[in-house]
Amino acid sequence: MPDFLVFAAWYAKRTGAKLILDIHDIVPELFANKFDSRIDRLYVKLLEAAEKASAAFVDHVIVSNDLWSEKLIARSVPKDKCSVFLNHVDRAIFFPHTRTRGHEKVVIAFPGSFQWHQGLDIAIEALVEVRKQVPNVELHLYGNGRLENELRRLADRLGLNGSVRFCGSVPLDRMPEMMANTDLGVVPKRADGFGNEAYSTKIMEFMSQGVPVIASRTKIDTYYFDDSLVRFFKPGDVHDLAVAMLELIRRKELRDSLSQRGKEYVAHNSWDIRKRDYLDLVDSLSAR
Repeated sequence: MPDFLVFAAWYAKRTGAKLILDIHDIVPELFANKFDSRIDRLYVKLLEAAEKASAAFVDHVIVSNDLWSEKLIARSVPKDKCSVFLNHVDRAIFFPHTRTRGHEKVVIAFPGSFQWHQGLDIAIEALVEVRKQVPNVELHLYGNGRLENELRRLADRLGLNGSVRFCGSVPLDRMPEMMANTDLGVVPKRADGFGNEAYSTKIMEFMSQGVPVIASRTKIDTYYFDDSLVRFFKPGDVHDLAVAMLELIRRKELRDSLSQRGKEYVAHNSWDIRKRDYLDLVDSLSAR
């Protein structure tokens, strides 16, 4: 981001290069969410105009999920000029890792940015209910962001010192090891605006390590996953998230089922499977 950086390649395009614009995060919606703005404000409309101009300038547009593809096709990109490539798991990095941690704690983990749409405050509040019945439970938050201090204060106010751990950022090559040593993954996004449509790569990353995932029932995650793959909870509902956490902690057969189905899903949806499509796209553009 921003999309208009593609114009930096004007000379390469003029001399015959083919350009691909890779839209991982759809900019107008992300801007509106991050800065608490309405989607109909002037500067958001200007970002939509920049998106359309950028898409017209390049030879092909890649977008990171089907919902955003539909949105882009409706406002900025011809259908035959747009392809969907999820952030697929790279099995060269996310191959199955051996668990090295003991079982003295029940660890629930979240890796990612500390932003409002991620719903981390919902997960922290849910932990209060869970800890009443599972005293040795911990929530490990990996990453950082502008809400970190606010989240720390929330954990302190709820008396969760020691139960909510802020672990900092983890390099990508260490992420699989971290995930393999957790008991549950949690993706507590809010289902409003950007969070409702932003695909969570971390779900498939947890699956690659056989870790069951709890996720809010957002529009995007129910598009790609079902109840046999993920334990869904009602978005924004602290109590429902706590119920989901307790159910997975107590029901080993459910954890095992989600773990097995998740590994099968990753095997059929990894980068190893989709990279041929991407290479074919590049070849087709080059051939022109």
